[in-house]
Amino acid sequence: MQFGVQLYGLRDRLHSSPEAVFEGLAKMGYSLIEPCVCFGDFDRGVLWNEQDYETNRPLWEKHGLTVSSFHALYREMDIPVICQFAKRAGVGQVVLNCPEFQDAEAALHYAKDCMQLADALKEHGIQLMIHNSRHASAQRIEGKSAYEFVLDACGDGVYAQPDIGWLDYGKVDPSAFLWRYEKQVLSLHYQPLDEDEAVACYQFARANGVIQIMDQDEDNGTIMDDMQAAINRLNDFAQRRDQSSSILCVMDVETGEVTELQRFDRIIEAPNWVQGAEQLIYNADGKLYRYDIASASETLIDTGSCDNCNNDHVLSPDGKNVAVSHAIKPSWMSKIYVVSLDGGEPRLVTPKLPSFLHGWSFDGKELAYCAFREHDGVQQVDVYAIDASGSGEERRITQGEGFSDGPEYAPDDKTIWFNGTRSGLMQVWRMDRDGKNPTQMTDADSNNWFPHVSPDGKQVVYLSYRKGELNPSQHLPNMHVALWLMDVDGSNKRKILSFFGGQGSINVNSWAADSKRFAFVKYELHHR
Repeated sequence: MQFGVQLYGLRDRLHSSPEAVFEGLAKMGYSLIEPCVCFGDFDRGVLWNEQDYETNRPLWEKHGLTVSSFHALYREMDIPVICQFAKRAGVGQVVLNCPEFQDAEAALHYAKDCMQLADALKEHGIQLMIHNSRHASAQRIEGKSAYEFVLDACGDGVYAQPDIGWLDYGKVDPSAFLWRYEKQVLSLHYQPLDEDEAVACYQFARANGVIQIMDQDEDNGTIMDDMQAAINRLNDFAQRRDQSSSILCVMDVETGEVTELQRFDRIIEAPNWVQGAEQLIYNADGKLYRYDIASASETLIDTGSCDNCNNDHVLSPDGKNVAVSHAIKPSWMSKIYVVSLDGGEPRLVTPKLPSFLHGWSFDGKELAYCAFREHDGVQQVDVYAIDASGSGEERRITQGEGFSDGPEYAPDDKTIWFNGTRSGLMQVWRMDRDGKNPTQMTDADSNNWFPHVSPDGKQVVYLSYRKGELNPSQHLPNMHVALWLMDVDGSNKRKILSFFGGQGSINVNSWAADSKRFAFVKYELHHR
């Protein structure tokens, strides 16, 4: 995910050493900053005016930070001045702070001013967001918080940037607010919250592609440490999937029809299709299950000591065994094992970790996987292969050209398909089995993951994330994603489905033997 910082709390440090602040935030992993800009006769102290913004722009750009919005501070709203500056600044949104009001009439007057500014900004392709203060969250007008009253009065043309900490202070349920104003919320501010509530807000933001900004109003001397702790906390939320349901589906690629086989009130992931049978294999809670489509029943597969299996599992070509990626709890550091599909004690294949399985060659001799290994003091993520028996050393196939993941053998065993960042965004690639002749198969303005070749070798299905909603090396759950289909030569690319999913939806090959259907999982949040 991409996270930002509101610069108000850092105003004193920015006044004395701006580049050190920008450099520190970038190293922590922040990609966005949100300044406060003062207009007109305003006692700004150490806050920025228009010239300060332009002076500091090269410094934050030097460290890879971007600005998508700024807070406009003023005594008297000057619409032409704010609009012209927003256009020069190249932002997508301008933010106004919602104050406390004397009465409903004053609030309606403020809403009218906001709508006029929003109309003027719209001519430049810029949106107006309203931010809630502590007072606007606590004040009540006609039974609503003053903030909600103003948003409702403004209507659809004005958007929201709620501070969920101030919502909580004003006894407005943050998660309920976000879903109630789902179409208007473009970004949100975090202040300290109960963890369960913070996760619920994070789930909303991730699901809707909403920018998440850390906000600390004052510098108590440890603000940079606090900013580091904040982004660590948000990153820890990345794989949280609280209050989610899973829906196991099958798509017919000839008709486009999607059949929902069953809904689960738990997370299931990564279906494999059992060749020659109407059965699927998926993982849930660290275990593997066999699902019979006709009877809509599931059976636990005995994987012995491998009781923390993730969504990287593949069936052997002869259908007798399953290879799994199993991690020592609670870490993500997995190794690859092979176990009989009838159950039993697993056999270790990769002694090195972490290793994440994705492909089993059709001749049955080799496994392909993504692995994190250190080379020349730098950790690199590459495609590796190893003898399926576990004998011999692993073989490095890609050579550190970005982040390489999702390797899978084509049915003729001559090529390996994978996804990699070597050209910038995550894209689908194909290479010879020994790593030679890498060919980029997609070049879209999106991040594309997990190419799966149909058994007849004619088509490839893959998962697509929208650009900017996560980093290219991330494949997160609970996001709006799409499934795409293309011919094996890269032609005839077309989107076949938009849905709510991501991590766990289609991590491994799930084509049926007839090459007409494949299985996937979509998800649903309960926060609504």
